[in-house]
Amino acid sequence: MRILVLGATGRTGRLIVEEALRQGYDLSVLVRDKNKTSFSSKSIIVYQGTPTRRADLAAAMQGCNLIISALGIARASDAPWSKLITPKNFISESMKNVIAQADQQNLKRVITISAWGVGETKKEIPFWLRWLINYTNLGPVYEEHELEEKLFANSHLNWTAVRPVALNDSEKIKTLKVSFNNLPKPSLQISRQSVAKFMVDIVKSDTYDMKSPTISEN
Repeated sequence: MRILVLGATGRTGRLIVEEALRQGYDLSVLVRDKNKTSFSSKSIIVYQGTPTRRADLAAAMQGCNLIISALGIARASDAPWSKLITPKNFISESMKNVIAQADQQNLKRVITISAWGVGETKKEIPFWLRWLINYTNLGPVYEEHELEEKLFANSHLNWTAVRPVALNDSEKIKTLKVSFNNLPKPSLQISRQSVAKFMVDIVKSDTYDMKSPTISEN
């Protein structure tokens, strides 16, 4: 199996690449600048371009059975009010291209990172997080994940939209809690390492097909 990883140079994307290699998968990655990457494994094919350009995405999708997307809307810093440095529609435009190109590539499965607070889970999150989504530059990020999930729900693809709680950079992998409808009640944090492992672990499972699980750590 060959997996295309989108967002492979991001903080979570790099960990997904490492975990997928650890589990023995062949990978393709699509990056803006090949000269700024440090991928050295013989199991990785690196393509240069952007998923918002369909020709670039089509080239990277060749021979892939599945896509794992860690695409996000980047800000100048982690501060909620910091300036957006990627276009507001970056995720949705990329996913529109994925959906449009999938038939031609005979690709049926996509696993993507969304967020706790998207869709029906908005009523589950703490009031302060809801306030930040409504009144800071976190809003466009959540709007894009919301649209991304709607695009997949209306597509012919077999998708999973993973909704992690607040991400941290701990290197520890703890026992995960997978929640639906706020049951069991999620904790507030999860490591990027744990998210990466979960997303690769479910590649060969149908447990979360066409679902949006919230994941957190015990």
